[in-house]
Amino acid sequence: MSVYETILHKIGSFGPFQRRVFILVSMFETPAAWAMLLPILLHATPDWECPDFQDNNTSSTNLSYATNTSSFVGNKCLPDGSQCQGLQFTGPFTSIVSEWQLVCDRTNLTKIITTIQMCGVLLGALITGQMADIFGRRKVLYVAYLMMLIVSFGSAFSPFWQVFAVLRFLTCGLVGGVMVVNFVLPLEFVTPSWRTFCGCVGFWAVGLMTLALWGFFIRDWRTLVIATSVTGLPMLLSWRFVPESPRWLISKGRLEEAKVLLTTMADYNNATLSDEDFEQLHTYTKKEQESLVEKKRYNYVDLFKTKTMVKNTLIVMFGWFVSSSVYYGLNFNTSNLAGNLYINTFIAGLVEIPALIYVILVNNRLGRRWTIASLMILAGVACFIIFIIDLTGHMESMEILVIVFAMVGKSGIAGGWAAVQVSSAENFPTIIRNIGIGACSMAARVGGIIAPQINQLNYYSKAMPFTVFGSLALLCGILVLFLPETAGKPLSDNLISKQNSHNTKNAASLENGHTPGEEEVPLNQI
Repeated sequence: MSVYETILHKIGSFGPFQRRVFILVSMFETPAAWAMLLPILLHATPDWECPDFQDNNTSSTNLSYATNTSSFVGNKCLPDGSQCQGLQFTGPFTSIVSEWQLVCDRTNLTKIITTIQMCGVLLGALITGQMADIFGRRKVLYVAYLMMLIVSFGSAFSPFWQVFAVLRFLTCGLVGGVMVVNFVLPLEFVTPSWRTFCGCVGFWAVGLMTLALWGFFIRDWRTLVIATSVTGLPMLLSWRFVPESPRWLISKGRLEEAKVLLTTMADYNNATLSDEDFEQLHTYTKKEQESLVEKKRYNYVDLFKTKTMVKNTLIVMFGWFVSSSVYYGLNFNTSNLAGNLYINTFIAGLVEIPALIYVILVNNRLGRRWTIASLMILAGVACFIIFIIDLTGHMESMEILVIVFAMVGKSGIAGGWAAVQVSSAENFPTIIRNIGIGACSMAARVGGIIAPQINQLNYYSKAMPFTVFGSLALLCGILVLFLPETAGKPLSDNLISKQNSHNTKNAASLENGHTPGEEEVPLNQI
């Protein structure tokens, strides 16, 4: 156990001060979820109709168009797939689809915009993570969050879909940055035994559920974007209650500031720190600086040094890729489900909660592999049942059943992703753990970029996206069983494991509730 973690134990592993920081920082997730998942509502297609004019020379299956029309045909395109003249949207809500008539041969533009925004998440996480390592977690979190609200607000006034796409790219780039800092900052205030809890519990699902309420009460898309942006402003008032990460201060050699903060934390938690604790912290800080120099010698090639490392690295990266692609794919596919859009969106957020509770309860008891496998297989089977329903030809008559299994799949992948994130670092040796998590993060971003394109398969069959997502989840559920079990096991510190030389140290660490070799992960690697 490091000196810093020893001090955290004396202060309180998850005392009142840490709980305050955790709750306040986690609350950023709700407005971030609104900004990220707005396409569920903004890209939905309202009812629309085309003039249907027939004369004696026109068959009943063809459409002709004139200024005087006798009736209207709902939601139909021309035989060549293009839009009709005089197309009218009839509600019951507006979206960017009705704003810029993104139907028929322009339908794919909504998926392109979603892909563009997911590319923004990738770039934003990289840039913001680097900035947070340089300038500090707290400053970057609040600056990125404020800019996210401003850019999102500005997107409500987009005159063209191209402008809207650019602003969505910037908005979600900032969302990616906010979520990177939001994930790591609370973890740097708690001991390892609380990292599973802090890594799984948050307000993202609350954001998805409340987004449904926003959409239900505000049916105009521009007003909806304005409301979700402005409502997030009060979170900026938490600035004075969220301090800088003491772990980051120590890593930068700013020991005096760290001492002041740790003393404040101890006083708030009714604990006491001695001068000896701070003397040991000073020695620890010097070793940390030396350790950072050592880690700079390694790169991504070191993730593939041995056959075992190749296998483990590829499986873990695939787990992140699948988790991201299926999670966002199912979220953005919500608008294609039958039934009420707002109820479906609310349930899609609600079902994440029991899955996360399941991870917290069984991740240590059942083990990392089987926790992930059980949830991935659940998601895969649920998606495949929808495919089977489609094969029977009863897709439309069994709409409620389709929604139920879609939500079960969503629950499984949400829990599976949380379990994957918690366990991934344990599969890499300490010396390259940061690099390994960085590679996994890149795989996840690629999955998010591909997800909207998989949903494009809905054009051919409503069940086809579920088939692809189900196949990915099932394959992932099987592959993770080939990983070594790491729950409660000593971890390798070096590229070539020297297990025997570490047994004594690892055993002592386990007795103290610490996972050997576990360390905080720099933001730019999340």
